[in-house]
Amino acid sequence: MANEVRPVMVNVVSFSRVGEEEETPMRLRCSGQMRPTSGGCMLRYREVQTEESTGETLVQDVVLNIQPDRVSMTRMGDYGTTLVFVRERRFEGAYHTPFGDLALALYTTQLDVRLNADGGSVHLEYQLDMQGNYAAVQVIDVTFAAEGAC
Repeated sequence: MANEVRPVMVNVVSFSRVGEEEETPMRLRCSGQMRPTSGGCMLRYREVQTEESTGETLVQDVVLNIQPDRVSMTRMGDYGTTLVFVRERRFEGAYHTPFGDLALALYTTQLDVRLNADGGSVHLEYQLDMQGNYAAVQVIDVTFAAEGAC
């Protein structure tokens, strides 16, 4: 990877699974920025979603610090958090909301990182606990490629 910030197209697909039931995947395609780091890269993008029930637009800036065996995800905004994914490790943190913080914990069962000069992909699968109770298995797939390299 070159040593400068590069514009990239980002695709995110995520869904929850409780038992054998999977929710409808959330799909997002947006532009972002990729910057090489020592042994990996930093990916920055903005998620914009409309809340179906209220029509409210939610905007979150997301930063992924990607290493071959470790990914951290920081979500900034009214609903912010930092999550750390290391295969077969537990992470405990908080999900910040305008109404107060919620305790969360995750246990990463799958982590697959592939990086190249023009982009890469991250596959995450983890068990999520909220307020000390099992919530679901979460799956997140992020792919990103330099504009013009797609």
